[in-house]
Amino acid sequence: MSTDQQSGVNDYDASLREYHASRTRYIRTVTTDTEKKLMETVAKRRDPLKEEINNLQSLARARFEARQSTLKAYAAKAPGRVSAGGLLPPSPGERMIGGIDKLYKAAVKAAEEFNEINEIIKKRKEKLDSIDNEVRTVLEQHGRDLIAQLETPTGLEGAFKRDPLLARAHARMLAAEARRESVLESSLPAEAPPSGG
Repeated sequence: MSTDQQSGVNDYDASLREYHASRTRYIRTVTTDTEKKLMETVAKRRDPLKEEINNLQSLARARFEARQSTLKAYAAKAPGRVSAGGLLPPSPGERMIGGIDKLYKAAVKAAEEFNEINEIIKKRKEKLDSIDNEVRTVLEQHGRDLIAQLETPTGLEGAFKRDPLLARAHARMLAAEARRESVLESSLPAEAPPSGG
């Protein structure tokens, strides 16, 4: 390959990289704008949900403390009936202890209330995750649509109007491609004239 050919290829490669970098920057800018607008809209759904989760978590902490307190009181009267595996009712012998049934029922109720609030928190977090997944899906689709638009002359023209730097990088790439083609064509051997005879 001649020096002119190598120079044309290098020039084209550099302008192609510049164009793709400009295109990536353009896509990121447009998607960031879209993401910001979408997040402002989605915030109306997310913020109350996040606030509710925070409030529920405060309630869960209070219910956890109540559960721990009732379990401790029950365990003090009925040792061995509270374990990592769960809460067991008092044995017939332990039922002779005054107020043991009341302590057991209070411990069961506190545990149920704590579990109930955790289930509600779990459902709210799933709803929040669902909103976030929806946003992610919308943004990914927007990015794919934007890339597809840049593959069409109309979409590309619209992008050039919005981003003059992208237009200049595209023009440089096309000019470098034309120079490279010209150099390659001029270096091709001339076709031999057909032999007459």
